[in-house]
Amino acid sequence: MNRTFRTILPIILGSLSAMLMVWDIHNQTVIVSMGMAWDTGAPLWPYQFPDSLLLALNAPAYFIATPCSRLFGLIGTTHYFTLFPAILFWWWLVGIYLDRRRTVTGVKKTWWLPSLLSVTAILLLALGVDSLIGAFRWWFMNSREMLSMIHLIIILRAIAPALWCLVLSFVAAVAAKNCFRFESNSMVSNS
Repeated sequence: MNRTFRTILPIILGSLSAMLMVWDIHNQTVIVSMGMAWDTGAPLWPYQFPDSLLLALNAPAYFIATPCSRLFGLIGTTHYFTLFPAILFWWWLVGIYLDRRRTVTGVKKTWWLPSLLSVTAILLLALGVDSLIGAFRWWFMNSREMLSMIHLIIILRAIAPALWCLVLSFVAAVAAKNCFRFESNSMVSNS
């Protein structure tokens, strides 16, 4: 039985994300039951860690789910109704990409696809670098303790989307390069 990434990734990362969501829902009920006992809000560890880790693992799914959550007015943990399907969809797309990387296809590409991928790579790179600069600026201005758990959770939440932008920028750049190479090889073989 041949297991493919398009089935394995949504199952594994969907299960991990579901566990983090359950943990976060439990934490939110504890926070509500405490009322005003924490005058500065709930401690980051352990009460905000599951949501931060969920964001770090699934930042692109957050970008997919956020418009739907806002459209339906889902706030707090109810936004998981749109986030969980987006997580499964995101990891299914990643699985399809990884499965197709293992097979070589000879599909003719058009001129606009590598151009679109190149522009996407440049925009994601700029967004990722800008986000990293902002995260590190916060780190250097506000972090008094080098490796405290609280600061690591905050920096994880700030850096995760930037790292995802950089990874996706690299993937888009490689895909654009492969499209350009395929087109140049097809032009040489046609002449």
